[in-house]
Amino acid sequence: MTPVGEEVRKNTVGEDLAPARELGLWLRALQSFFDPSNHPFGESERADIPTRNFSCETAIARDVLFRCLQLAGRLSPEDASAQAQPLLAALEPEAARPEGLSRQPGPAVTERALAELSEVLKDGCGLAGALLGAPSVGFEGWSSLGSVLSRELRGSEAAGLLASTQAGGGALPVPEPLAALAERLTPDELGEDIFHVFNVFMSLLGSLRFAETRLRSEAQVQQLLPLFTLIHDDTRGLLDFIESRGLRTEGLGEGVRDALDGTAYAIRMELRKIFEHELVDFCSLRQPSQVFVRAENALGLLRDSFQQSVLAVAQSFDPAVDGGQLFASFHTKLEQSLVLRRDLWRLVRLVRRAAGEVETFPLSLLLERLGSFRQGSQRYLMFKDWEPFERFHEEIESAAEARETAHVLHRFDAFLETLFNQVNMRGVLAPEPFDPASAAE
Repeated sequence: MTPVGEEVRKNTVGEDLAPARELGLWLRALQSFFDPSNHPFGESERADIPTRNFSCETAIARDVLFRCLQLAGRLSPEDASAQAQPLLAALEPEAARPEGLSRQPGPAVTERALAELSEVLKDGCGLAGALLGAPSVGFEGWSSLGSVLSRELRGSEAAGLLASTQAGGGALPVPEPLAALAERLTPDELGEDIFHVFNVFMSLLGSLRFAETRLRSEAQVQQLLPLFTLIHDDTRGLLDFIESRGLRTEGLGEGVRDALDGTAYAIRMELRKIFEHELVDFCSLRQPSQVFVRAENALGLLRDSFQQSVLAVAQSFDPAVDGGQLFASFHTKLEQSLVLRRDLWRLVRLVRRAAGEVETFPLSLLLERLGSFRQGSQRYLMFKDWEPFERFHEEIESAAEARETAHVLHRFDAFLETLFNQVNMRGVLAPEPFDPASAAE
C-alpha cells in the first residue's frame, strides 16, 4: 500500500487536484461559504446583512454545486476507494479496531454513498436555481439553503469521507526540514503542536495553489469566493490554536513565544487587510479585470504571508532554516523581487532625469526603456499595477509640448517612487537591504 505521504505528494505536485481531492475541497468550501463571518463584507455591508441581496452568493453556490456534481460523476467506486483507503488506514489503523472486526468498505457501499451524494448535490442545485428565479434572494433564503446543504452533507457518508480526504491528505506535504525540526523538539507535546501548525499552513498553501490554478483557467473568477471563505475559516482555526494552546505549550522559550505571538498578530492583520479591504464587494463587481486583480492580489498576499509565517516559526527554533529549502518558489520570488526593485530604481532615476531636462532629454530613450521594462520585469508586479505603465507610456508619447511632458513625468515619478517603496517592503527582501550603488547602471 502506498504510504499516505507519498499519496499526498502524487496528488499535489501537479497543477490539478485529483477529482476526489478537488471534490473534497469544494465540499469543505461550501460549508464555510454559508457562514457570514467568513465573508469579505465591509462594515456597512455587515450591518445590512438582514436586508442584503444574496443573489450573487446563491449563483456562486449553484455553480460550485454543479462543479461538485461533475466531479462526483467522474468518480468510480474504485477511484473513490483508492483515494480514501490510504487516509483511512492512517486515521484508523488495524490495531485501533476490535479483534476480528476488519474494515470492508467494498465497491457496493462506496457506489451507494456516491449515488446518495450526487442526489444531495442535484437537490442543492435545484434549490439554488429556484431561489434565483426570484428578483432577489434574501438572507433567510440564502441561509436556509446553507442549512439544508450542511445537514445533508453532514449525513452523507461520501461527503464526510471526501472532505476528510482533502483535509488530511489533500494539502501540500510538510517539507522534510520542518517535519524533522518538529520531530526533535521536546517535550513531545511541543513537537506535535508545532507539526500541527506547519501542517495547517501547508494545507492553506495547498488551497491557495488550487485557487491560483483556477484563477488562470477559464472558470468564473467569482467562483473562488468559497475558497477564500474556506481559507479564512481554516486560518482563524489555526490562529485560535496558536493562541489557546501553542502559546501555552510547556517548553516554549521566550523567543519562540514572541515569534508565535508575532506570527499570529501579523496574520490577523493580513486577514483584515484582505477581507475588510481587498475583497470587499468582490461578489458584486461587474468588470472581469477588477475581479481578477482583486483575486490575484489577495492570493499573492496570503501566499507570501503564510510562507513568511512558516519560515518565522521554523527559524524561532532553528535560525539556520532556509526558506528556499521549504518552498520551491522562495528563491525565485527573491530573485524576481531583486530584479524588479533594481529595474524600478533605474526607471525612477531616468524619469527624474527626463523631468529635469525636459527641453533637451531624448524621450525616445525613456520610451524605449519603459517598453523594455513592460516586456521584462513588469511581469513580477501584481496585475493591478500593469495598467498605469501603459497609461503613462501613452501620455508621454502623446504629450504635445514640454510643459505637458513635464507634468506627466512628475506624476509618473510619484507613482514609481510609491511602487518602488511597496516592492522594497516585500518580506522576501527583508534580508536584502537596498543599496542604490548596486542598482546603478
